Amino acid sequence: MGQELAELRQRLAALEAAVRARDDFIAIAAHELRNPMQPILSTAGLALMAARKAASTCPPRVVQMLERMQYLVENYVARATRLLDVTRMETGNLRLEPAAVDLSALVSAVVEKYRMPADRLGSVLTSSIEPDVTSFCDQLAIEQIVDNLLSNAIKFGAGKPIEVRLRTVEDQTWLDVRDEGIGMSPDQQSRIFGRFEQVMSEHHGSGFGIGLWVAGRLAGAMGGRISVQSQLGKGSTFTVILQAVTPEEEAA
Repeated sequence: MGQELAELRQRLAALEAAVRARDDFIAIAAHELRNPMQPILSTAGLALMAARKAASTCPPRVVQMLERMQYLVENYVARATRLLDVTRMETGNLRLEPAAVDLSALVSAVVEKYRMPADRLGSVLTSSIEPDVTSFCDQLAIEQIVDNLLSNAIKFGAGKPIEVRLRTVEDQTWLDVRDEGIGMSPDQQSRIFGRFEQVMSEHHGSGFGIGLWVAGRLAGAMGGRISVQSQLGKGSTFTVILQAVTPEEEAA
């Protein structure tokens, strides 16, 4: 009995070491995949800026290609960052920096960033954002959540209108991202925030399928929550609810 127990403990220790090695490898790989792309992204942005300034002499096709390059690199960096976040969450190394964040300005900026990709796929992107909406949260985490919801809305929106709405309801902040695309069944909705869940597996190039899991974990870590309402063929509405910051709290 004692020998069997010792063997089990030894096997458990070996398995734990293997899991740690796996997580370390994924973290290092994600880090190495992401970091070299940052200077490429900066260069693409500078080239696009120069092309726009020289609009009179630069062919419109060149500007469009640079815009596409910038979008693709941003998407690549986002995927690598998402993979890195997964390992941080699993190992308990995710560190949030909560502060009073101007959500109105942040959401408006993210919407503008996605206006061109939405237009490229035929979706009209509109927003209804209340001014001076503030929440106590991690700015980068919120930006990643909105990024994920908007990119999904564009990807699965079937070229139909997309609406982003930000408002304060009593002492809470509500963010809605609504599309009129392919939608989801009740079974898919029950699994959409599961780890590594890829509901839209038939969609080509749909990514890791972990974005919503990450978004849900980030929202929960900030004391908030995320939910979805959807119907097949009629689109989806994702709602993020966070604690609002009153003017008195913000001043304090």
